[in-house]
Amino acid sequence: MKAAIISAPTGGMGHRGLRLLGTFILLINLGLLFVFGFDVLTDLSRLVQVALGILGGLLFIGATIDLSWNVEGHRLAGIGYLCLASSYLFANLPVFDNIWWAVITVVSALSLAFISFDVARGGRHFNINA
Repeated sequence: MKAAIISAPTGGMGHRGLRLLGTFILLINLGLLFVFGFDVLTDLSRLVQVALGILGGLLFIGATIDLSWNVEGHRLAGIGYLCLASSYLFANLPVFDNIWWAVITVVSALSLAFISFDVARGGRHFNINA
């Protein structure tokens, strides 16, 4: 007699979760812009960080709606995760005063980049539920 195979549901993030994540990222980036002022954008790394954060949030929200051009939502979400990883890298780029902080930042950004590529290609490890 064989033992029953029990598998846990993998359940990826759904449209509602992506929409909430995108809205949260947009509110954080725009809120910090209003709190610290638009003078922060004179620094190139901060400008790229904020632009990638806003683009990532918009891509997460865009992944949840039906678009007139033929692109799957998981591809937009994958690019959104890649923007989030790049934004994180640019946020910590100016504070590389310690080698361990640099290693932690690069490993974290690479982890988010792996998630983004897996989501964009259809998700064997991470998926977006339709």
